[in-house]
Formats: sequence, structure tokens, C-alpha cells
Amino acid sequence: MIHLTAAFTAQKGQEENLRKLLTDMLEPTRNESGNIRYSLFQEAEDNTKFLFQEQFSDQQALDTHCQAPHFVSLLKNLEGVLAEEPNITFYNAVES
Repeated sequence: MIHLTAAFTAQKGQEENLRKLLTDMLEPTRNESGNIRYSLFQEAEDNTKFLFQEQFSDQQALDTHCQAPHFVSLLKNLEGVLAEEPNITFYNAVES
């Protein structure tokens, strides 16, 4: 199981553009084989910040996601919208 977050920060004035680009990813990604969770959040106190919480069944599912047309299109369309590079963080599940 692969768990990760992807954090994005919009340039001032680009918040709605980034929100649309990211929300357009929800349906096609959720329909991908191997996708378990794909949730998008906008920070409550700073509307320039967005966060995906993602969960994939295995590395192959994540690799397939990263090669999907909607993902490739997102990367192209982020130019000029982001204030900084996205921050991707991978996590290991902690069992109690």
C-alpha cells in the first residue's frame, strides 16, 4: 500500500485556477485501477494552499497514475499557476 500527500501553493490571484485544475483530477483518478483514496483539501486559513491525500494499492498503480493523460495534462497546466514546486511526501502506515 502506498500513502502520500501532494501539497500545492497557488500564486496570488491563481487560487481558483489551481482549484479547478486539481478538482478536475478527482473523478478520473478515483476511477483508476489501484486507486484507494484520492481526496483534495484547501487550507482553511490560506486559500492558496491545497493538499491531496492519496492512497494506491501498489507501486504499479501509482506509476500508472503518473502516466495517465489527466496527470500529464495537469503537469503542463500548472506552469504559471504555482508559487512553488509541489511538495510530495510518502508515508508508511503505522499499525497500533
